[in-house]
Amino acid sequence: MALKPSLRDVVSQLQAEGVLAGDAQALADTALASRQDVSTGSPWFVRMLTGFGAWVASLFILGFISLMVAVAEELGAVILGLLLTGGALAVRRVGNNVFLTQLALSTGLAGQALFIGGVGTLADSVEAAAAATLGLELVLLFLYPDAIQRFLSSLSASLALMLLLRLTVSGVLVDVALLGLTVLAHLLFLHQGQLQARRQGEVVTPTAFGLVTALFFVLLLRTWFHGFYNELFREGAAELPAGVLTLGLAVVTLYSAWRVLEETGVETGGAAGVTAFATLALLSVLTFRTPGIIAAAGVLLLGFHRRSEVLLGMAVSFILTFGISYYYDLQLTLLAKSLALLGSGLVLLGLRVFVLRRFPAAEEVR
Repeated sequence: MALKPSLRDVVSQLQAEGVLAGDAQALADTALASRQDVSTGSPWFVRMLTGFGAWVASLFILGFISLMVAVAEELGAVILGLLLTGGALAVRRVGNNVFLTQLALSTGLAGQALFIGGVGTLADSVEAAAAATLGLELVLLFLYPDAIQRFLSSLSASLALMLLLRLTVSGVLVDVALLGLTVLAHLLFLHQGQLQARRQGEVVTPTAFGLVTALFFVLLLRTWFHGFYNELFREGAAELPAGVLTLGLAVVTLYSAWRVLEETGVETGGAAGVTAFATLALLSVLTFRTPGIIAAAGVLLLGFHRRSEVLLGMAVSFILTFGISYYYDLQLTLLAKSLALLGSGLVLLGLRVFVLRRFPAAEEVR
């Protein structure tokens, strides 16, 4: 999930700074050829089978442990969950091969589930389980040296925080917290290069992806399962109107667009900057009842800026998902909706022609 500049960009930058001399394409081809000559160790199918064997081995271990938990019940689950999680952390820090990595991951996830479930059952409280999840996952986020676990910890901690807030405080504060998570995700991606160079820099990318996933999950619940989403509120609580949440997400997206234009050397007050800002603002106004669209547009912007296929795929998938919701939410007849789709398609095609003619892309060096 690490996002790095392309090899050609790095070589071109080094040439511009006078560090390297020679043809950039030749240097890139040489470097790529040298990378292909380096042995990657075991073949991919051997690593896959090794990881599968680790998960099967962990299932046998957990089957034996479940017999112990059945005797000790809730308190035993809490203690055993902590022991399994701590053991997985120790194993992961000692070994780095595929078998130990996957064995530690699967055992650690089982330990976390035992601990959280034990705390919730022992306290007979969903709030206690959410608080236990938040505390445990924040610790593992910084201590567990694995990108997958850090992504899951970031996702779990974010969702646990949202659930805990929904059960204890005003619904307005819940939406404010969601905006805060969005701001944090955008800042992590915008300043990813600088943050990764610091201590604990390996935490940045998994955390950012976890926050984005949590954002889309919450917005998906709010959009498609609004009834169930409201049931999680404590009685009498209210939430922000969809238009206000859309406005907040639009402000975050516009800020990211401004930062991206600055980093790429485009004048924010020029024609290109004004066109980008006007397009995002218009999109947020037209879809003010579906905040997920402008949120996905912001992630799409970050995906293009960081050249991340994962972010782009997530953004496109959720734009289509929230777009379907927006279409069915329109209080119009089917004929009017069809005309709206036709008109919006023509507008987008016209906007594409305008952008290509007004801002021609620089010819790519091949």
